[in-house]
Amino acid sequence: MIDKVSLGNQSTGVPGLDTLLGGGLSEFSFNVIAGAPGTGKTTLAHQIMFALAGPQKKALF
Repeated sequence: MIDKVSLGNQSTGVPGLDTLLGGGLSEFSFNVIAGAPGTGKTTLAHQIMFALAGPQKKALF
């Protein structure tokens, strides 16, 4: 028997992006940020990392 697990969303730290994503990034998901050079991929990745990191949640970039 397979038990269903409800996964929550994690805020990206960017309210508009969270709205587009339906509440943020899904927990335990793997996300690829792609785009041309100079489009803000690294800045977005830093923003998400800083929004999700905390004393109990370590982050590495």
